[in-house]
Amino acid sequence: MAYAGQAFERTHPDRLATIASLHGLESAPIPACRVLELGCADGGNLIPMAYQWPDSEFIGVDLSARAIGKGRATAAGLGLGNIKLLHLDILEIAAEFGQFDYIIAHGVYSWVPPPVRTKILAIFRHNLAPAGVAYVSYNAYPGSHLRDMAREMMLFHVRAIGDPQMRVDEARTLLKTLAEASSERELHGVLLRDQWERVRQVTDAQLCHDDLDEGARAFFLYQVVEEAARHGLQYISDASFSLPDLDNEPEIVARMILELPSDDAVRRDQYLDFIKGRSFRATLLCHQERSLRRRIEPQCVKDYHIAANVVPAGVNMDPSEPGIAEFKTGKGGSVSIDHALSKAALLHLGTVWPQAVGFPRLVESAHALLGSAAA
Repeated sequence: MAYAGQAFERTHPDRLATIASLHGLESAPIPACRVLELGCADGGNLIPMAYQWPDSEFIGVDLSARAIGKGRATAAGLGLGNIKLLHLDILEIAAEFGQFDYIIAHGVYSWVPPPVRTKILAIFRHNLAPAGVAYVSYNAYPGSHLRDMAREMMLFHVRAIGDPQMRVDEARTLLKTLAEASSERELHGVLLRDQWERVRQVTDAQLCHDDLDEGARAFFLYQVVEEAARHGLQYISDASFSLPDLDNEPEIVARMILELPSDDAVRRDQYLDFIKGRSFRATLLCHQERSLRRRIEPQCVKDYHIAANVVPAGVNMDPSEPGIAEFKTGKGGSVSIDHALSKAALLHLGTVWPQAVGFPRLVESAHALLGSAAA
């Protein structure tokens, strides 16, 4: 059952380099870097990167000859000469591949046997450039305990079925039936309904390869980090850069997190996973020899380009007018602010979205919008 390739923004080298930079790490410039993707499928994630950065080199490997063939045809149709898609077992990757500035393993680690997981981390160690960043995603506990409950029921039901489509159809039917038959007033029934809603929305290929893979396994963050440390690697952060907004958390949560040492990022993020019930993680790693900066100062924003998907809540907003202005975000949230220069900056960013603007230029544009009120 073919697994459709697609782009995953969290794996983009620009994101990896940015998060590494926030932690004090200087990475290879994106327009001239080497990128390796393990388990690239049909290149749906890697090909857009190769198209975007013609002077960088991209190599993808996958065990599926059909997927690699499809990806090669797509790359050839686009005239891309900076990407190679190889029909290869991850276990066959050796030192001869050279070193890469960014190595990506998305949707692989939880779905391969233990020797391949070990090999993935070994590749990170031996094929990652000294200043490189590695990305590995996996199903995570504690949230995946609920997923495992549904998986085990579905796997029992389809254990004698070999046809992939029939396995998918029967698994869906079972979970739907169990959800409807259980009591919605009891915890078990609530959990079954939640899992049925999840399974109902995934594609057939996702259900087949993710949930109905009998060898699939989930991990706690600390387990992956400890295994990575045995290979000479260290934890940077999550690829989504989900620093907690503790102002919106109950006091007990904020107190628990703030009591942890600021440089103990693994424990901090692990306890947050316990609280949030996180079920999937995308972890960034680098060589153990590199020195990380755990405290991120607000002033560092001056070194970056800024982008914001925001629009004013009202029409014809004048940032120079006193009072609070509200902006709506692309994901349905809101930002309220009464600082004139910041209102003007958000107004400009919303106008040029999705373009990113360098911080000094953003200040200039905000001043221009304010006109005589800029002083």
